[in-house]
Amino acid sequence: MLLHILSRPWQRNQDLLALGVMDFSTSQIVCQQELQHLESWVKDSRLNQLPFARQKLAYFYLSAAGTMLPGELSDARILWAKNGALTTVVDDFFDVGGSKKELENLTTLVEMWDKHKEIQYYSKHVEIVFSAIYNSVNQLGAKASAVQGRNVTKHFVDIWQDLMRNMMTEVEWRETGYIPTPEEYMENAVVTFALGPIVLPALYFIGPKITEYTVRDTEYNKLFRLMSTCGRLLNDVQTYEREYIDGKINSVSLLVHHSGGSMTILEAREELQEPIDTCRRDLLRLVLKEDSVMPRLCKELFWKMCKTCYFFYYKGDAFSSPEEKVGAVDAVIHEPLQLPMNLLPGLDLS
Repeated sequence: MLLHILSRPWQRNQDLLALGVMDFSTSQIVCQQELQHLESWVKDSRLNQLPFARQKLAYFYLSAAGTMLPGELSDARILWAKNGALTTVVDDFFDVGGSKKELENLTTLVEMWDKHKEIQYYSKHVEIVFSAIYNSVNQLGAKASAVQGRNVTKHFVDIWQDLMRNMMTEVEWRETGYIPTPEEYMENAVVTFALGPIVLPALYFIGPKITEYTVRDTEYNKLFRLMSTCGRLLNDVQTYEREYIDGKINSVSLLVHHSGGSMTILEAREELQEPIDTCRRDLLRLVLKEDSVMPRLCKELFWKMCKTCYFFYYKGDAFSSPEEKVGAVDAVIHEPLQLPMNLLPGLDLS
């Protein structure tokens, strides 16, 4: 094919197009295989047996396949999709699926981790959720440790433990009727938006070595908080009505509440646009910064997740919709590339 391009300049555009079509088709086959593997994992982990859980595996895999393209990043895509599916299950368990005793039991199991056999499962649902988290984190942690040349599994566990603790804080607020300040809410909500288990472990799979010093640096924490704040606020603005019906607080309802009646829902949603834009700009500025502790490839992963949040929440709650982004999933993963008819004649795919 390359010889054709060099020897027949008049066919260069069509030959380059043919190469692009072939590359897309090859990538699509890889995507299909990876998604099939992930679907088998859902069944093997019994996550499909949880009646309360939204099944969002395809959406998370779409965001992984659309942002981490090279073939060698398969492990990163798999982790991104698995942990995305798991965080959705956990979020649904805390919101609607679990009793307080079940949630306390799950949190304790995650806190105990390798000593979890010392306590009993409160229910079958707790067993399924914890087993899926425990097995996946240990398997993915072992892979990441091999890539990094040091044990990073404990960091994976720490991320999940932080998520559970902060989710239990929201449960306590709900149980006691406590209404936090907007600042208290956001301090907790940047963690419970649950991007940590998706993005932070994936950093270990995309190439650069990440030292303990890098993870403890303020830049690492700032990247995470800017990404999560932007995503959390985008989500709150678009999901306010559903969460209000479910009795949940978010940044919109808190602004209205603490205004003493001087602010409407519409005004609160409009006011949140400024911090959303500010977080997005600050995140991009930090990603593009030259003198940096975090490798550029790693910083770009935070930016890619930020764009994923815009993809799902910019004009509504497309993530919760069972149909909204199905067309995008099909276009990237399932459907052959459709070319305009005027480009097809004479296209050499051999």
